[in-house]
Amino acid sequence: MSSCNTAVSEMVDPVAKDKPTVDVKAKTRSSNVTFKPPVTHDMVRSLFDPTLKKSLLEKFIALAIISNFFICYWAYKKFGIQFTKYFFLLQYMFWRIAYNLGIGIVLHYQSHYETLTNCAKTHAIFKKKSQNQDGSSNLSTNSDSFSERLWNFIRKFCQYEIRSKMPKEYDLFAYPEEINVWLIFRQFVDLILMQDFVTYIIYVYLSIPYSWAQIFNWRSLLGLILILFNIWVKLDAHRVVKDYAWYWGDFFFLEESELIFDGVFNISPHPMYSIGYLGYYGLSLICNDYKVLLVSVFGHYSQFLFLKYVENPHIERTYGEGSDSDSQLNGRIDDLISKENYDYSRPLINMGLSFNNFNRLRFTDYFTIGTVAALILGAVLNVKSINLSYLFVAVFATKLISWLFISTVLYKQSKTKWFTRLFLENGYTQVYSYEQWQFIYNYYLVLTYTLMIIQTGLQIWKNFSDLNNSQLIFGLILVALQNWCDKETRLAISDFGWFYGDFFLSNYISTRKLTSQGIYRYLNNPEAVLGVIGVWGTVLMTNFAAKNIILAVLWTLTNFILVKFIETPHVNKIYGETKRVSGVGKTLLGLKPLRQVSGIVNRIENIIVKSLIDESKKPSVEGELLPKDYQENKEWSILIQEAMDSVATRLSPYCELKIENEATENNFVLPEPITLNWKIPIELYNKDDWIGLYKVIGTRADQEKTRVGSGGHWSATSKTSYMNHGQRHKESVTNITVTEKYVQGKVTFDTSLLYFENSIYEFRYHSGNSHKVLLISTPFEISLPVLNTETSELFEKDLTVFLTKANVLKDGKFYPIGNKFFGMDCLKQLIKISVGVELSAEYIKRVNGDAHVISHRAWDIKQTLDSLA
Repeated sequence: MSSCNTAVSEMVDPVAKDKPTVDVKAKTRSSNVTFKPPVTHDMVRSLFDPTLKKSLLEKFIALAIISNFFICYWAYKKFGIQFTKYFFLLQYMFWRIAYNLGIGIVLHYQSHYETLTNCAKTHAIFKKKSQNQDGSSNLSTNSDSFSERLWNFIRKFCQYEIRSKMPKEYDLFAYPEEINVWLIFRQFVDLILMQDFVTYIIYVYLSIPYSWAQIFNWRSLLGLILILFNIWVKLDAHRVVKDYAWYWGDFFFLEESELIFDGVFNISPHPMYSIGYLGYYGLSLICNDYKVLLVSVFGHYSQFLFLKYVENPHIERTYGEGSDSDSQLNGRIDDLISKENYDYSRPLINMGLSFNNFNRLRFTDYFTIGTVAALILGAVLNVKSINLSYLFVAVFATKLISWLFISTVLYKQSKTKWFTRLFLENGYTQVYSYEQWQFIYNYYLVLTYTLMIIQTGLQIWKNFSDLNNSQLIFGLILVALQNWCDKETRLAISDFGWFYGDFFLSNYISTRKLTSQGIYRYLNNPEAVLGVIGVWGTVLMTNFAAKNIILAVLWTLTNFILVKFIETPHVNKIYGETKRVSGVGKTLLGLKPLRQVSGIVNRIENIIVKSLIDESKKPSVEGELLPKDYQENKEWSILIQEAMDSVATRLSPYCELKIENEATENNFVLPEPITLNWKIPIELYNKDDWIGLYKVIGTRADQEKTRVGSGGHWSATSKTSYMNHGQRHKESVTNITVTEKYVQGKVTFDTSLLYFENSIYEFRYHSGNSHKVLLISTPFEISLPVLNTETSELFEKDLTVFLTKANVLKDGKFYPIGNKFFGMDCLKQLIKISVGVELSAEYIKRVNGDAHVISHRAWDIKQTLDSLA
């Protein structure tokens, strides 16, 4: 690998020599070769700017885009508008799938294995074609094969594409493969994205109403505003991230830059995929066609799937999760509460249509869910007899009365700690009072929103024929937006913040600092607006029914009063009166008119109050050397046996698969590693040979071929093989020596490759990339250790050391993601072997896998059981 790096670096050096003063700005992902990326242009300029050079593919793409309009005109004249509309709808669906699924799969493999880059390197796509003395290319050993002719064509075509696209001074051989592969990849992205956009626009155009009266209305005005805003989002996003991020450049190489939060990135997370699709909904408003809206929702949702399963995992692997320690403050408080109170369990929380933290031993959870079930069942069974006016009064009264009770409790708790005092005076603890509040607040939310859903559902049911389908869908979108806001809010402030923990357990707060992470990066009080937007969605769904408008106003006013007059004063008292500037605020203040107004306001404030505003071999076809009936022929059987004996005699001195210390130790106690020495004749060795670890009972004594999978418990025999299978299968190789007669090496199976289950095991040496067995080790035993349980401290120390060596301990908590072979069952088994107590998975999750809590809890249970005995 090092020689490869040197060679590539030598090819990049000439570029640096030409411009010695230019700073290095990028490097390859795996080989760390540094280079300066060439100048590139955005998609529209690359395709349509006549002053820029065009490659063959770019000309084809531009022609394909323009041809869509001619095809539309021809199909409209020939087959009519309906056929043309659905024809372009199918085209859009194809290109959207090609975008989110096709490009998604390509980027997934590029992110994990650098598949495109490795393919280019393997087939020398961007290498100079040097000639031998006889004039034949050294890149081909069989120029007549179809495969080689194909790759020769691809090689010439790709090189021609880059030369025809890039300036004359661009030397593609002086750059690493990563940048050239990215330049070719951009061409296909241009084709897919432009076709996706154009076919969608044509479909929308064909869906616009013919009547001017249907076009010139408030919907079209709002739609136009969304479209203009969408254009600004895209332009500003490209200004911030440039071509490098626009075309997923960090899947191929890394620029010396960090994730940027500027401009539009201060307004919304992932703006190109979130608010960057508002134009879809603007066009849907103009068309006033629910079919266009459904198509738009499909396109936007598929983009979110692309973000979730392709981009976000890559960003986390490349740049890290980017979580600040301050953002975990409330989460640490939740952990502290669980740590200091064994009987405390996370509260039941309703998130949309699901409930989190359900505890089957907690009666209040059954009561909450039972209330929801009873209300919905009662509404369904009496759907025809329910009077909507009475239901409206019930919903209004329930919301108002319950909100008054909740607000009163919070107000008095903030002023005098009334709620906590009430329980302390009656012999209960502070945490117990907080648990009761959690139930009350969650029940209040569940009850009021369930009644709102029933009222809206019945309103839609009884007036369904008069409803507008587009409004119904837009209403559901607003409901989904509120649900998303609630989840993001809870993610940012944790259970402690969601349940107003700083009103009840302010003594658990160690750092007086408000979070600015997650959704709070963009909005100071997201619940003030987005927290009730779903309620206004019900107004749309019911076609602006008066009852729903009144309920929406009630929800908005009660929410505003709670935030403005109860929550904000208490937050200022606890955390200090600091003024945070949200991301949206920063962006708005960056606009010139608002900046001028802001400056005037600031000067007035300074004069009046003098305030200060704060802010990661099978042989080719086997010849018929033996007759088909050789197994039934006695003479052939004798000859074959003699040949096998001769080969065995010649090769056996060089066949070895031994475990170090197996003569003195046949039982290996985890988490100690197991080192294996192997030796094999050079005639049998293949660089793709590998060694697997198996349970003896699983291999079924089959010594010729392993018929069960290794399940990831395997190691390569060479560091240069299996390049796309992760580092842990190669890092285990500690030594390899090649001689004239044999190859020998050493591999170490540590906790990243071993089983964590008491059983009898064996190692098997396999030939090449197959399950054909060449060598089998002596069977041996692997067992979990018995930890020291003399005191809780010693038990905690041994448990912590073991989990650390197994790489499943992070920040003092059980972290099963660190080792896929050590899961919850393994932890439970380890504790059971040591103390005879099996903790439930529910309990371990409830205390967030805290090693201190788990060890002391298990030890306390052991002491209690011992005393009972």
